[in-house]
Amino acid sequence: MSSRAPGKPLAAGTVAVPKAIDRVQVTRGLACLLLVLFHVVGGKADDGLRIADASIGRQVLDVLLYVRMPLFAFISGYVYTFKPLDPARPGRFLQGKLRRLALPLLSATTLFYLVALARAPMPPADAAAGLLHAYFFSYEIYWFLQAMLLIFLLLPLLERFLLGSPRGCAMAVLVAFLLTVPAEPFDFLSINGAAFLAPFFFIGIAARRFIGELTPNWTWLLLAILVVAFALHAYNVATMPPHMGARRGTWLSLIIGGISPLLLIGHVPRVALLARIGASSFAIFLFHIFFIVAMRMLLKTLGIESFAIHLIAGLAAAIAGPMLLEALLAKGKVTRRLFLGLR
Repeated sequence: MSSRAPGKPLAAGTVAVPKAIDRVQVTRGLACLLLVLFHVVGGKADDGLRIADASIGRQVLDVLLYVRMPLFAFISGYVYTFKPLDPARPGRFLQGKLRRLALPLLSATTLFYLVALARAPMPPADAAAGLLHAYFFSYEIYWFLQAMLLIFLLLPLLERFLLGSPRGCAMAVLVAFLLTVPAEPFDFLSINGAAFLAPFFFIGIAARRFIGELTPNWTWLLLAILVVAFALHAYNVATMPPHMGARRGTWLSLIIGGISPLLLIGHVPRVALLARIGASSFAIFLFHIFFIVAMRMLLKTLGIESFAIHLIAGLAAAIAGPMLLEALLAKGKVTRRLFLGLR
């Protein structure tokens, strides 16, 4: 696929462009926008802005399901290769990931749960049991962090036996994909979510280690495959019952979720604003839902019912709010560690 030595980033890096505008961060920023859009509009007809399941807007969100979280997982794998663990001495790497992911996961989960509890009180014993359940099972938007943490905990074994070669990466992708299940009847530590994300994480690793910069021929071929896959996916979403046309574990999900970030990392326009958003992607992921709900409540209090205003104001609050909060949290030694996972 590449005309240069493998193992280099997909972005050529030879064009004189500002270093701050990095395509990885731009892609992260785009992933943030897609995630925030989903939560502003709402995942179901009785959630968010309450648009009908059969509406075009809802179908567009379902079509984008195969892009949103796979983008985050791909980027995580791609960026991981810059500072990979040493399979012989993984302890330091794992400690860093526990600090970076587990502490913010516990803090944000607790905060979210307490806010939800304040809005819908329950007996103390039930509340305590519910909080413990939230820590150990898939809970709201934070299933993603649980799943990624589980993947990172398995990396020492995977690096030792699989991820050091193209064939090993392909095997890891296939096995994880086959383990993906559409529903989540039992999701301890978001195991099902980890299986869903893992193929894209491994593709991200392979993209930087073994693929390199895509040649024009490969780019056009992958783009053609992606267009066909999106067309089939859109047809399924439009013709099948609500939410049934965009399920995890389908071959279309693997194709779309694997090719989309591959092309974006190499060719997405270098938009400075998206790169800035991408640089704060972790804080946006953790806290955007709080600002969405707060903005929605404010607009309703003011008697504003316009869909367009709710959409635009919700997006703005969900992006700008966490970025400002991140700057404040980073100033305190305790808050930066607990909520951002920073030293």
